[in-house]
Amino acid sequence: MNVQFYVHPSQIVSNTVRLQGAECIHATQVLRLREGDHCVATDGCGHRYELKLVTLTKKEAQAVIVRSESFPKSPVLRGVAMGSLHKKDRMEWALEKAVELGVDYFYLYHADHSERARWKKSRLDQIILSASKQSKRTWFPELILADNLEHIKQDAYQRCQGIDLNLWAAHESASLQTKPPEKLKEGCNLFFVGPEGGFSTNELNWFERENIPRIFLGDPFTDGGVLRAETALITILAKYF
Repeated sequence: MNVQFYVHPSQIVSNTVRLQGAECIHATQVLRLREGDHCVATDGCGHRYELKLVTLTKKEAQAVIVRSESFPKSPVLRGVAMGSLHKKDRMEWALEKAVELGVDYFYLYHADHSERARWKKSRLDQIILSASKQSKRTWFPELILADNLEHIKQDAYQRCQGIDLNLWAAHESASLQTKPPEKLKEGCNLFFVGPEGGFSTNELNWFERENIPRIFLGDPFTDGGVLRAETALITILAKYF
């Protein structure tokens, strides 16, 4: 079966798993699975289960675990901090692609040039869930809503205690001599991406004070190099994730 269900860890007790809510509806009404059928699920915390359905109701599908696999978390963690985009569909598309391409944590913050300040975290969490299931991830990424760059830095240091934290800012003003990393190091790797309009002067000065190197994502052999925010994000994901 080419579908991966999600079960919250609280829905796993001993050898029994309960599919509830939207997952139950998808299994019983969309896929029309029946008692005795097998399916695959993950808890988003590094485990994948082969399940055998044993009891089906309108509200819940109970299954037993036939086989389980555990996947260790990568020692190379990949993160993105992106300034909030004005258009809802573009922001949601960027988040979806980041999840599909392997981001481990995604900071969404209100940059100086951001026009859209408020997001429903429940809506964004649902996008992460759907994209994680679609790409069959066993470790689901985390979304953090942040106020500013300093908030992101402090939060990242707390999350990465005991391991290295490597920070970069994507910007067209970066010196071509400042080469982006060819390969990400072990530890937490976090890339800052600006919104429409890019980083403000205050934000660029903050990167300077914090000794966060700027990396150039454009083509050094052309006159261009200014990328849309979503394009910059995809370029980072394609190069380093």
